Amino acid sequence: MILSAEAELLEVFTTKAGTVYQSDRQNCLFLEFADQQYKLSFRSFSDLKKIIDNMDLEHMCTHTLHADIEIFFLKEHCFILSGLQVIGLKELLQGAFVMFRLNHIIKDCLHRLAA
Repeated sequence: MILSAEAELLEVFTTKAGTVYQSDRQNCLFLEFADQQYKLSFRSFSDLKKIIDNMDLEHMCTHTLHADIEIFFLKEHCFILSGLQVIGLKELLQGAFVMFRLNHIIKDCLHRLAA
């Protein structure tokens, strides 16, 4: 199991589809999604978001000659996702990135108030 008590994880964002955790100790993110756990660097996490954002969901879900499955690799991880899973992962990743930006904005504001 990737997630352990020693990892000192902070929950970044959660949806019904999964959860994103941040580990400052290990300098990485953990993604729980589709009954799987993934340990990702911040760069890999950003790359995953780009891959998901670039998927053509309309084509994937409506084209009769196209299976409702997307398969792609990210570093050492293989993702096999249905159309609904892509939508769920997209929502989860977007929410996590909003939380990262919000945290950055709050720290900037607090730093300016202290100065």
